Amino acid sequence: MNTTDCATDWREDHAYLLGMQAYAYGFPALHYAKLRFGMVMRPQGAIDTPLNTFFHIPVLADHTMQYGGSPYRDGLYSLAWVDLSRGPVVLEAPACGDRYVTIQLAEFYSDLLGYVGGNVNDGKAQTCLIVPPGWEGRDEALPAGIDTVMRSTTPGVFTIARVSTPGGEDLAAARAIQAKCKLTPLSNWLAGTEPEARREVLVPTAPNLPLGDFHTMHAAMCENPPPASHEVLMRQFGRIGLGPYARAPLNELDEATRRGLARVLQDGPALLAKVAKAGGDTPVVNTWFWGDKNWGRMASVGDYVGRASPQAFSGIVEHWIEQSTKLRTFTDADGQELSGEHRYLLRFERDQIPKAKAFWSITLYDGRFCLVDNPIGRYSLASNTDGLKYGADGSLEILMQNEQPQDEGNANWLPTPKGEFNLFLRTYLPGPDMLDQSYVPPAIKRL
Repeated sequence: MNTTDCATDWREDHAYLLGMQAYAYGFPALHYAKLRFGMVMRPQGAIDTPLNTFFHIPVLADHTMQYGGSPYRDGLYSLAWVDLSRGPVVLEAPACGDRYVTIQLAEFYSDLLGYVGGNVNDGKAQTCLIVPPGWEGRDEALPAGIDTVMRSTTPGVFTIARVSTPGGEDLAAARAIQAKCKLTPLSNWLAGTEPEARREVLVPTAPNLPLGDFHTMHAAMCENPPPASHEVLMRQFGRIGLGPYARAPLNELDEATRRGLARVLQDGPALLAKVAKAGGDTPVVNTWFWGDKNWGRMASVGDYVGRASPQAFSGIVEHWIEQSTKLRTFTDADGQELSGEHRYLLRFERDQIPKAKAFWSITLYDGRFCLVDNPIGRYSLASNTDGLKYGADGSLEILMQNEQPQDEGNANWLPTPKGEFNLFLRTYLPGPDMLDQSYVPPAIKRL
C-alpha cells in the first residue's frame, strides 16, 4: 500500500470517528429542523402553523398523528415553533386551577429551558417573555404585564402546551383553557397589533442526496449555535465540515472524508435506534427501563448520546422528572419482543399501582413510536379512565391483545397492532418512589 492509500484510509476512519460523535451531538437539531419544516413551511400532517403561533389540537392524539415521538394521550396538545431571531416573544399562559397543565419550552437541541404557566405558578395565569441568546434587556425594566423571563440558549425554541383531560364531557373545559395559550412577538404585543404569518424556515436537504442529513445538521447547528462552553467539540466537528467552526463546506471535503461521513449516515441512525430500544444507560426492572433522571437537561451532564436517543429520537422532547416520570418496555417477562401475535397480561398488585399527585397512564405505541389504530379508539389506560375495573383486592389487570376480548374484558383491554409494540408508563407529579426510581413495576406475562 502506498503513502497516499495510508493517508486516504486515515482520513476516512478519522471522519467516521468524529462523524459518529457529531451525529449523536447534532441529531436533535437535525430532527427538529425536519419536524419544523414539516409543520410550518410544508405541512406533512395534521399540524399546519406559522412560526410563533400555537397550533391547538382540539382532540386527543390518535393514530393519524404520524410524527413519532410517543405522543401524549392524556390531554390536548398545543405546539409551536418559536423564532427569536427577530427579537423576544411573549407567551401568555392561562389560569388552570387544579387541572394539570404544562407548557414546556425546549431549546433546539431538545433540552428544556423550563416551564411556564399554572402548573409552576399555583394554578394562576402567567405571562412570560422568551428572549434570545445575548438579549440585553434588564429584568427590572420589563414591560408592564410581564411576569417572568425565559432566556433561550438558541434562536429556535420548540414549545408544547399540554392540557390534561380524560376526554368525553370534559373536553369542552379543556379546550377553553387550551385556546387561551398564546404567543405574540414582543413588538406586536406592545403595539397591540396582529403579527405577520411567517413560515420561512430552513429547508432540509433531501436525505437521499450525498451527505444530505449532514448538510441539514450543519445548517441547523449554524442557525442555532451551541453554547460557547462547547467550543472544543465544535472545533473538532469543524474539521469534518460540521457546525459553526466548519473549515470547509461538506461538498468540498476530500473523498476519503466524505466516505467516512457517508458510513456515519448508515450507522448513526442504527445506533440511536438501538439506544432507544435499550432505554439508554438507565436502570432496568422487570424489563421496564426508567427514563433518565437527567432527561430534559442531558447536556448539563455531557450525555449527548442520551440527549439524541432516547430523548429526541423516540420522544422529541422529555419532561424533567419533577413533572413526569416514564418507564418503557419492549419485552415481556421472558425477554421476548412484544408482538400482537400474542396475548399479554399486566397485573398491578394493590401496592404496585403507580403513585402520582396528578395521575398515571399506560400508553401503547408501534415500532415507529406512533399510536396504533384499533376498532374501539383506545390508545391508553389511565387512573382517570372511565370504567376501569379493579379487583376486589385492589389489584388492576390490563389485557393486551390484537383481537377484541369478550364483553367482560373490554374495560381493561389495551388493543395491540399485529406487529411489534411497546409500552410507556407515565406518572404526572410523581410520588417519591418514582422520583428515586425505587418503584418496582410488574413484568408483562405472555398468556
